[in-house]
Amino acid sequence: MKILHESKGAQVLHAALESGVELLYLSPLVDVYPSNPIRGGIPLMFPQFGDSGPLRKHGFVRDLQWNLVAETQDTDSKNLSYVLDVKATAFPEWPFDAALRFDVRLSLQTLTIGLSVQNTGAQAFTFTGGFHPYFAISSRKDILLNGLDELPFRDSFPGTNAYELNADGLVERQYVGNAEIRFYNGSNWLKITASGFDSWMVWNPGTAGAKKISDLPDDDWDQFICIEPIILAEPKTLLPGDAFNGEMVVSVC
Repeated sequence: MKILHESKGAQVLHAALESGVELLYLSPLVDVYPSNPIRGGIPLMFPQFGDSGPLRKHGFVRDLQWNLVAETQDTDSKNLSYVLDVKATAFPEWPFDAALRFDVRLSLQTLTIGLSVQNTGAQAFTFTGGFHPYFAISSRKDILLNGLDELPFRDSFPGTNAYELNADGLVERQYVGNAEIRFYNGSNWLKITASGFDSWMVWNPGTAGAKKISDLPDDDWDQFICIEPIILAEPKTLLPGDAFNGEMVVSVC
């Protein structure tokens, strides 16, 4: 088992299971663009998913330094926890108080990640977001994604791009609802489940989109697919003192 992580954004960069299966993709250009959010691994999105509101894309917590409060290892697992206190005075564009915690457990065949958000202020707030994992693949032409077919969906660019998972074009589809996913990454079947979220987003920039992303090699669009458990269909509102808990579990079938 091997896990690499970074305090900026509390981001998991690599997660390799006991069998040697590497679950995540990380762009080789991250060091070339150190001021950018880290492309790859598992970014955290809060308090906004994408461009769904007035804040910067995917919110601001992925740009902040989190505090590592626990890191332990035994024969069967590696565990770590990060925390972040968001103060209303620090972000005029989002003037609320919140306490965030990100927990990671990597065991022999399973990666479990959890995000908790507590409203520590005197005002209610609403947020969207979630996890943005970049799953490593052998090639898009090889992958299979089962379990989402029965859910209603919305394409971000309807009429512009056909949704073809195994082709080389942009895919950006929100599946509304929850489901157990069976995902073949070209080498292994993975089971992906989530709780606390209302949607799954499937994203890959394709050949044309990759050329517009400075910190992604042009050909690396074919090395990952993002399968993201998110809050987006119904933004979550937390009253003072309330808390949200979301979790994603990835295991080898």
